[in-house]
Amino acid sequence: MAAPSVRTFTRADILNANALVDAKNDVEAPFLMIIDNKVYDVREFIPDHPGGSVILTHVGKDGTDVFETFHPEAAWETLANFYVGDIAESDRAIKNDDFATEVRKLRNLFQSMGYYDSSKAYYAFKVTFNLSLWAISTAIVAKWGQTSTLANVISAAILGVFWQQCGWLAHDFLHHQVFQDRFWGDMFGAFLGGVCQGFSSSWWKDKHNTHHAAPNVHGEDPDIDTHPLLTWSEHALEMFTDVPDEELARMWSRFMVLNQTWFYFPILSFARLSWCLQSIRFVMPNGQAHKPSGARVPISLVEQLSLAMHWTWYLAIMFLFIKDPVNIAIYFLVSQAVCGNLLALVFSLNHNGMPVISKEEAVDMDFFTKQIITGRDVHPGLFANWFTGGLNYQIEHHLFPSMPRHNFSKIQPAVASLCKKYNVTYHTTGMIDGTAEVFARLNEVSKAASKMGKAK
Repeated sequence: MAAPSVRTFTRADILNANALVDAKNDVEAPFLMIIDNKVYDVREFIPDHPGGSVILTHVGKDGTDVFETFHPEAAWETLANFYVGDIAESDRAIKNDDFATEVRKLRNLFQSMGYYDSSKAYYAFKVTFNLSLWAISTAIVAKWGQTSTLANVISAAILGVFWQQCGWLAHDFLHHQVFQDRFWGDMFGAFLGGVCQGFSSSWWKDKHNTHHAAPNVHGEDPDIDTHPLLTWSEHALEMFTDVPDEELARMWSRFMVLNQTWFYFPILSFARLSWCLQSIRFVMPNGQAHKPSGARVPISLVEQLSLAMHWTWYLAIMFLFIKDPVNIAIYFLVSQAVCGNLLALVFSLNHNGMPVISKEEAVDMDFFTKQIITGRDVHPGLFANWFTGGLNYQIEHHLFPSMPRHNFSKIQPAVASLCKKYNVTYHTTGMIDGTAEVFARLNEVSKAASKMGKAK
């Protein structure tokens, strides 16, 4: 294919390109985005993009800050291969937003202070400690699995904690907080996230990186796309009227939304199993058929094998050491429910109950403000830091995603002070109060749905 000619673009040209992308069957439409007033067509790069199809969240938009936040310096060389032109002088964005400028300066300051350098000893301890949880869980079920239901419940609960903590460690490695060499980050991520936890790295990157690029943006953030099981904003209630010829589906949707505070913990109990099944589907042939043809991520054999290894050892433990069908079912359900609730409780604390913004609002908001006002920090402490995997510093993590978690406490005062200076809402609370805020938001949406029903 001949290299595209270099030209001058207006922002209207970029928006028009985005409209073509929305027509998912258009295999020739360019995927144009703006980075530092230059225009790049990234269509051919998407299958090779290490972060997955998150890149699509900024097609037709200015992706300067999100690019600089997520990528090392070497990525600029790769990006240059897809350069197709410049934004017209009269249409250029000038980085004159004082708040965003100061956040960029903070990032440079933190890099110079070594806060992006990880402690290998810290992560060696975390991985070793976590694997010891698996060993303890397995030892209990191996010794008493055929004689004690209580032992099976205890073993399964410990396994659930092991899985939760594997999730946080895989998160760190796949965000490349630990190694500068991304190969090793991906390998540890595949082991902890795939073999140990049962989550596909590619599925996780595709989902999680998109969340980072568009946190709590309705219609873009997959983490809040959980209607009708859990509905986080009035925006999603519009879906009540999306199926006018499917009365049963509408009744089911309405029932779930009206009662979602009661179903919250039962739903979370199956969250991990749902994510595992989504991972399996993602790595299967045609598992990404729902995505635009240019946005499908190639899946390696290593990743497929990592999921196969996970289910091999998990099922082997149950059928070798327990054998009794009733106790196998108990072990399976307890391990899934414990991990599902522990993972999802932290996810909910991170963003749920915080403002949900529309796509239009997101376009008019700078990248950094969007990260801050949609996040919730949880007061630090020995238990909170361990339980949440450092994600209690959610705002700091979203601003500086490749910074190791053990350095967040050092930068939190500077971030909070900067937000105060510019009157940007910086929300921090305790774990119990934060969970209460989550329930309050669910209840608000339920009431709004009830009013909608009465108005019809």
